[in-house]
Amino acid sequence: MKSKQLFWGVLFLTLGVVYLLVEVMNVHVDLGKFYHYWPLSLILIGLAVLSKNNYLKLTFSALSGFFFALVLFSFFARSWMPWDDCDNNVHTFSTTEQFTEPYDAKIKTVTASFKLGAGRIEVRGNDSNLVTVKSGGMKNLFSVDTDKQDDNFDFEVGMEHVNINLNDNHQRKLEVGFNNKPNYSFDFELGAADVDLDLSPLKIESVKLSTGAASCTLQVKEIAGDTMNINVEAGAATVRLVVPKDAGVQIKRETALASTHFDGFTEVSDDLFQTENFSSSKKKIFINMEGGVASFYVSRN
Repeated sequence: MKSKQLFWGVLFLTLGVVYLLVEVMNVHVDLGKFYHYWPLSLILIGLAVLSKNNYLKLTFSALSGFFFALVLFSFFARSWMPWDDCDNNVHTFSTTEQFTEPYDAKIKTVTASFKLGAGRIEVRGNDSNLVTVKSGGMKNLFSVDTDKQDDNFDFEVGMEHVNINLNDNHQRKLEVGFNNKPNYSFDFELGAADVDLDLSPLKIESVKLSTGAASCTLQVKEIAGDTMNINVEAGAATVRLVVPKDAGVQIKRETALASTHFDGFTEVSDDLFQTENFSSSKKKIFINMEGGVASFYVSRN
């Protein structure tokens, strides 16, 4: 193998692995200041060029590709990865804790954001608190950040820095329950997760679901106001969406190689589907679907 081939192969392999660890699996890879060490890559490249021993030449080429990949990732990621972001008000879970926000009758709207990677995620209604969060699996896995202003409650749950432990057999699991009385807007950014979102008891204004290689079931029923907006972006995921029969539903499809199954819908124009009661219904749901090689299922219940 030529040293040039080895350099580029290791570089692209390292970039791909680090990106998957950070973005999909939410593993903490702290490279926030690593781009300052970019001269190390030049030193290793120089050693590879000067070396007459073929084994050393290949070794230095591989190491230079590896370090250069880390330098590139650190440099470009510094603008979108919160390496130094620290909020002392964030609650971090152990395996036995739970977080609760007591119900407050003044709260009329809740904006809930989920930024999670791999694991099992369950979201439900019918909670006596405003929100209850339970975690399972590894320690210090999840964190919750909240903000209350006037009659609105902002809630964000994310994954903390996770160190890989091959001997840890615990499943990463998150259970979240919400009170039924406020109106809700949800934003889910999920990785390779197993997701069950039963939002049917909750009054929904909007749902945004962005997922990678996940298996996701989303159920909605109660519409806050006259319309509900649902936006789904999926990579290699399977997404099952259940909507109420009495609502008029429209689906706009923007997919490449995705498989779609829309029970009870008629295609009224290219990539636009509607239920038979869409025009006559006072309550309407608008669904936008974008996907690569995903599978989308929509049914009415």
